[in-house]
Amino acid sequence: MIKLLLVDDEPYTVDGLYDMFAEQDDLPLELYTATSAKEAMQRLLRTRMDIVVSDIQMPGMDGLALQQWIAGRWPRCKVIFLTGFDHIHYAQQAIRGGGVDYILKTEGDEAIVRSVRAALNAIREETANDQFLLRAKTQLQHALPLLRKEWFYDLAEARGAAQAPTTAKLAELKADLSPEEPVLLVGGRVDRWREDDGFAQQALLLYAIQNIAEEYLSQVRMLPILLDGSAFAWLVQPKAESSDSRGDDSLWQDTVRYTIATMEGVQAACRDLLKLPVSLVCTGVPEPWSRMGAAYRRLKRTMILGLGSGEEMLISYCAEEEGTGGAERYRRSVAELERCLEANDEAEFRRVAEEAFRELPNRFGVYAQAYYSFAVLLLEQLNKLEAGPSGPGAPEGELQRLLDLSAHRSKEEALQTLLSTASALFERRRTLQDERTHRVIGKLNQYIREHLSEDLSLDTLADLVYMNASYLSNLYKQYTGRNISDTITELRIEKAKELLLHTPYKIHEIAERMGFGTAAYFTRYFKRHVGVTPQEFRG
Repeated sequence: MIKLLLVDDEPYTVDGLYDMFAEQDDLPLELYTATSAKEAMQRLLRTRMDIVVSDIQMPGMDGLALQQWIAGRWPRCKVIFLTGFDHIHYAQQAIRGGGVDYILKTEGDEAIVRSVRAALNAIREETANDQFLLRAKTQLQHALPLLRKEWFYDLAEARGAAQAPTTAKLAELKADLSPEEPVLLVGGRVDRWREDDGFAQQALLLYAIQNIAEEYLSQVRMLPILLDGSAFAWLVQPKAESSDSRGDDSLWQDTVRYTIATMEGVQAACRDLLKLPVSLVCTGVPEPWSRMGAAYRRLKRTMILGLGSGEEMLISYCAEEEGTGGAERYRRSVAELERCLEANDEAEFRRVAEEAFRELPNRFGVYAQAYYSFAVLLLEQLNKLEAGPSGPGAPEGELQRLLDLSAHRSKEEALQTLLSTASALFERRRTLQDERTHRVIGKLNQYIREHLSEDLSLDTLADLVYMNASYLSNLYKQYTGRNISDTITELRIEKAKELLLHTPYKIHEIAERMGFGTAAYFTRYFKRHVGVTPQEFRG
């Protein structure tokens, strides 16, 4: 979906534009509104917009100044100016400032829709550009990603407090980061490779994802790191030149908001350009270098547990981890199994375990070592479930059998114990994932019922559950089979009907209680969904 923000200081103009674009069924638009440049800026700090249609003359900051502010933060956003004043210097300033079109309100609806269509086509052409893959082929020949990966693992897996990197080390890694400043950590993974992708193509696609991230996160300093398997991480700090008159807290708030909002654009580009489902998780707060290990463990745990289907997740905050237990370095087969557990790939886990057992030499010591390595890996994951808030893990009898090699009469029987334990682990994770999703949906529905007269925008609801707005919208639709906006509409209409039939409140009072702002907007909204006006319904 293309995000379109409509900005005008006249509410009736905004309502009219909203209704007009809502009726354009062939345009894949997600509509947002603002009645001042200040409100538009607040919206843009929380949600990346693809197109902005803005009036020029507004109280306070005008549309031209708003466009300059947008260009500094979202350079890929297309700005279309809509004004009632036919002044040539306005048009010149608008186009020179980077606006893509200048339309007089007197030109009518067709001109406005035509301009938005042109902007939408321009966005599609930019997305289709294969510059990311071309750059990826060049980067694949360099060893820098491997150096970054080893350095990051040493940093993240350090026992106790990690030491901040030296300026020289960061320069060696070509990392434009400061050892004195904290870091915002973002982790990601490719949820599922395309069917015909071999190892070389997967590596190429990971570099392409990195290039997309660098392009989209151009307004901050960012170090991309390719990790094992399909995983990657980004270390983010504000741009050095961003250190202006604002305080550090304000600067970091803008950086965190910008990064979280941009995650959605990176995910969409991976889906549209590379045909890959990608999940992204952000720690949500900057962390000192000494806490990087703990932050990375929280991030990995959040990614493993997941929500919904576990694909294309966008999570903007990682809670403190519960329980104990750190990652261990096992043999190659154990590392592969650990990656399978992280990706929730039960079929691949079975394949790797069966292959490893087939290739074991006929030596009891090696067999015992392999079995207990696999068993300890499963035990670690079971302990994480047991330490979590959702209750105990595997029964005690099953754990005793898992840890008693002598209880198995053959390698095949031992393997089946490992596989059945793994199967129970995957099933338990799926159950917990569904329970977590159910709790999130329940919390949202309860909040909506209790705050029908307040702001129930997607951004407000997303902040309530620490998620990206678009990801929350998709998760809600995936889990309930309906849009969040449909739920809000249904509840508001039902409550409005109740007030109309059983209270003496006037139409404008009900409109205010239901959060519609004006009686006129409430009347249009009610008639659109019920078929009659509020007055006609009341009889």
